[in-house]
Amino acid sequence: MYKKIIVMCLCLGLMLTGCQLAQPEETQTTQDDTQMTQGDASESPVQMERLAGVYITLEPIVLEAGTDRIQAQKVSGEDSRYAFPGVEGLLLASFWITEPENGGFWSMDCSQGLCSVLSSYNAIENGAEVGLTATLYLTKEAGPQVCYLNPVYQGPDGEVYLKPDDAGTSTSTEAIASETLTATTTIEQEAGNLVNTTEITVNFIHVDLSQGLTVLEMDENHQILKTHTFTPGELPESLEPMAETAYILTEEQTASDTHRALYQKKDTYFTALYRMDDRICAEAQCSLEWQE
Repeated sequence: MYKKIIVMCLCLGLMLTGCQLAQPEETQTTQDDTQMTQGDASESPVQMERLAGVYITLEPIVLEAGTDRIQAQKVSGEDSRYAFPGVEGLLLASFWITEPENGGFWSMDCSQGLCSVLSSYNAIENGAEVGLTATLYLTKEAGPQVCYLNPVYQGPDGEVYLKPDDAGTSTSTEAIASETLTATTTIEQEAGNLVNTTEITVNFIHVDLSQGLTVLEMDENHQILKTHTFTPGELPESLEPMAETAYILTEEQTASDTHRALYQKKDTYFTALYRMDDRICAEAQCSLEWQE
């Protein structure tokens, strides 16, 4: 079983107005699988059914008669290890992957479209704590939505499946909605109970559609050295600033405002939102290759 906490707070101008100076979080991950920790496969933490993640859908899942779940299928694509046939959605999960020769490890799956993803694994005296956090950006143009965090489970034999979220989380174009799922499993042992906890938080934020991105290379006297202009969704994979560039300022234009962010030489990349489909905005990333 898991418990659900839903929080909604006013944006207070976040992403809506003014100049926003921000830097990328070094603890953030990309959409690639991320190894979180390793251990002996004989001591796998998955000794009973556990909450592994969520499969986010914008429509409720209707099951076939006589079943209470949808089995996952293993896939070899870059986006995820697992897919749920016939159900369109975004996966955020951490799975224990057993390797006969090398033991096992925690691997995070994160679908394209989920942003600001953070993962954590803490080994404690009597168990482990796994944490996942992500943000889903929705277009203001689409209006308020109901998003479903369908819990994804992993069994001790490696089986992965989801069960539908019957309630859903209502979003607002003027507020940040947040939903947290927490589950704890207790394994009885002679030496003491083993307690494993998983906590997953997803934030939902509506944003104006980007109309373009301007990247300014600035010198130490705050003068513009070079200007780059990009259209939404066409951010290059990398950018090599001039040797004289002290920092970079990005300006993202929307219909209602301009959002700015500052990047220094310690920063290795910058990001920009683009429209992935009618309702979801994804995050494009451009690596910064600073000259020595």
